[in-house]
Amino acid sequence: MKRSILFLNFLCFSLLFGLPLTSMAQDSDRQTIVDPLTVSGTVGTQITSSWNNADLHYNSPFSTTAYANMTFNVYGISVPMSVNMINVSAEQFTFPKPTVTFNFRPIWRKFTFHFGTSCMNFSNYTYNGISFDGVGLEYKGDKFRFGGFYGNFDHATTFRTELDERDAIQYLSDSLLGLNNVAYTTFPQFKRKAYAAHIAVGSTRNYVDLSLLHAADDLNSLPSQWYMYNVYSSDVIDTTLYVRDSTIKGKENLALGLKGHFSFGKWVMIETNLGASLFTPDITRNEVVLEGEGNGIALANNIMGGIRKSGLFNVRYGSEIRFAGDALLNLNLSPVTTTLTYRFVQPDYTSLGANGFNQNSQTFGGNLTSSLFNHTAFLTLNGRLQRDNLDKKQLFTNQVGSYTVSWNNSFGDNVSLSIMYNGVTQKQLDGVMEVSESTRINRITHSFDLSPSYTLPLDNDHTFSLTFNLLQNKNRNKQMEGLSYDVTTTSYGLGYDVYFRGSRVSLNANYDYSLSRSPGNNYNSHGLSGGTTYKIIKKENMALTGNLRLTMAYNVERTEAEDLSDSDRQVLNYLARRVGAQASTEMTNDLSVAARIGASLNYMDRHNASFYFSVSNYSDNIIIGQHVAVNTDVRLMVEYSYSFASRLIKSKKHR
Repeated sequence: MKRSILFLNFLCFSLLFGLPLTSMAQDSDRQTIVDPLTVSGTVGTQITSSWNNADLHYNSPFSTTAYANMTFNVYGISVPMSVNMINVSAEQFTFPKPTVTFNFRPIWRKFTFHFGTSCMNFSNYTYNGISFDGVGLEYKGDKFRFGGFYGNFDHATTFRTELDERDAIQYLSDSLLGLNNVAYTTFPQFKRKAYAAHIAVGSTRNYVDLSLLHAADDLNSLPSQWYMYNVYSSDVIDTTLYVRDSTIKGKENLALGLKGHFSFGKWVMIETNLGASLFTPDITRNEVVLEGEGNGIALANNIMGGIRKSGLFNVRYGSEIRFAGDALLNLNLSPVTTTLTYRFVQPDYTSLGANGFNQNSQTFGGNLTSSLFNHTAFLTLNGRLQRDNLDKKQLFTNQVGSYTVSWNNSFGDNVSLSIMYNGVTQKQLDGVMEVSESTRINRITHSFDLSPSYTLPLDNDHTFSLTFNLLQNKNRNKQMEGLSYDVTTTSYGLGYDVYFRGSRVSLNANYDYSLSRSPGNNYNSHGLSGGTTYKIIKKENMALTGNLRLTMAYNVERTEAEDLSDSDRQVLNYLARRVGAQASTEMTNDLSVAARIGASLNYMDRHNASFYFSVSNYSDNIIIGQHVAVNTDVRLMVEYSYSFASRLIKSKKHR
C-alpha cells in the first residue's frame, strides 16, 4: 500500500514538472508536440522444473518467475519501472508465497530517482551494489555528482531457508537412519536498515569521490521468542527479565570510502580506492567508556561521545576498526599498454554493504597487452602475487603466485591460432609456528593450451578446430612425507562445424580424449558430443529454430598400488580401507550420456518463446559420502517474453 502511494505521489510530481516542458517542445512554426505519455518495455515469464534421483537440493524442483520492465515517458521525462515475482518451491509442484520486487526509477535531466527495490554503486569498500528496498536519488553532472539512498538491505524473516549444511559423515549417517528428509536448516533474520551517500567533484578523468555507509540490524523486527529467553519471572511483582540469545546477534557498521582518479594526458592514469570500517558484531553489548585520568583518555571518550551523539555509530565492546585499499597505475604507450595494481585488505574487514574481496591479504599484480603485425596478433602478459597473514596471527602464511602468457594470431580470413601458458605456484611460509619441511606445501602447476582453427572458403561454412592441453601438477618439496603425487594430464580435442545455407541446417561434432597419470592411478576419458540446429521457419516477421544435442562420456580409472614408496602405500591402504576397497590394482568403467532438445521462436521481434528438455544419466558417482550407481537428472524450462516499442497512451493534440 505504501509503495502504491509513493508511486501515485511521484507520478503527480512528474506530471507537474512535465507540463512546462510542453511549451519548450512546441515550435510556433511547426505543428509538433511531445507525446504526453508513452510506454515501452518487456513482460515475460519463465517456468522451470527439475528432478534428480540423488535429491541433493542442487536446484529447486519447481520455480516460476514473472517480470515486467517498462519505461514510461511523461512529457519527455523518462520513468523506468520494473516488477519481478519469484516463486521457488522446495517441493515438487507446490506454490508457496511468491517473492515480489518492485522498482520505480524516474529519470529527469541529470537526476535519477529510485523507489522500491534498486541498487547503486559507490565504492568497493563501502557500498558496491547490494539491493535495497527504499528510496534514493542520484545526480550526474559534468563537474559534480552525488547520490544517496535510505532503505532496508534485508527483511525480518522468522525462517530463512538454507541449503544442507551437514558434513559428509553426518549426511551418510542420517541416510542410513532414514533421516535425509531433514534437508534444510532454519535461521531467523533481522531487518537491516541502511543508508549511504557519496559526493564526487571533478570530471570523469580527474575526480575525488567520498562515500559513507551506515547499516544496522533492528532487534525489534523479530518476535521476542526468537532472540530472547526468560531468565527470571516473579508473579509477586509481575516482572519478567529477558536476556538476548547470543546465537542471534544484531550487527552495526559504519564505512567510509575515498576514491580518486587522475589522468595525465593520454598516457598515464592513476586510480586509488581507500576504505575504513567500524564494525560491531553484537550491538547488545555495552558501549565503551574508558576509565582513568589523562588527556589521552579524555580525548578518546570525547571522540566516542561525539560519534555516538551524531547517530552514526556506537562504539561498543567488540567493535573493530579495519582498513582496506587498492591502487592502479596505467601506462598507455601505443602499441603497448601496461597496468600495475596493488591491494590490501586487513583481517576481519567488514562492510555490510560490500562484498567480493579476500580478507587478511595483500596482492601485487601486473598486466601488459600489445597488438602486433597491423593488429593481426595480440600478446598478453599477466602476473599476480598474493600473500595472506597480514596480522601475523595465523599459524602459517600462504603465498600464491600466478602468471599467464597468451598469443592470438589470425592469418587471413581462414586461419587462426591461439596459444596460452599459465603457471600457479603455492608455497607455505612461517607464521606463528614454523613450518616443518616434511609437511611444507610447495607446489607448482603448469598449463599449456594450443588451439588452431581453419575455415574452408566454400559456399557452406566448414570449420575445423584442434585443441591440445597439457596440465602438470608437481610437488617441489622433496622432503614431504606421505601421499604427495605428481599428476600429469594430457588432453586432445577435434571439432567440426558446418552450416548449409540452402537447407538452413548447421551441424557440429566434437571428440575429446584426456589421459591423467600419477603414481597412484591412471584415468582415461573419452568424450563425444554432437548437435544440430535447424531453422524450421525463416521469414521476415517470424523465425522458428530447433536444436538437438547429444553427449556421451566413457571413463576408465585404474588404481595401482605397485611401484609406490612405503609411506605412499600406507596412505593408499588407509584410504582404500575407508571406502571398503582393496589397494591392489582395480579398474572402474563408467558410461555417462546426456540429451537435450529445445526450440526458440521469434515473431515480429516482439514475441519470444523458448523451451528445452534435457535428460542426463551419470554413472558411478560418489556424492557426499554416498555411492550413487546411476544418477539421473531431468530438467524442463519454458519461457515467454513480449517486447513492445513506444506505445502512445494519450492521443496527440494539435493546435
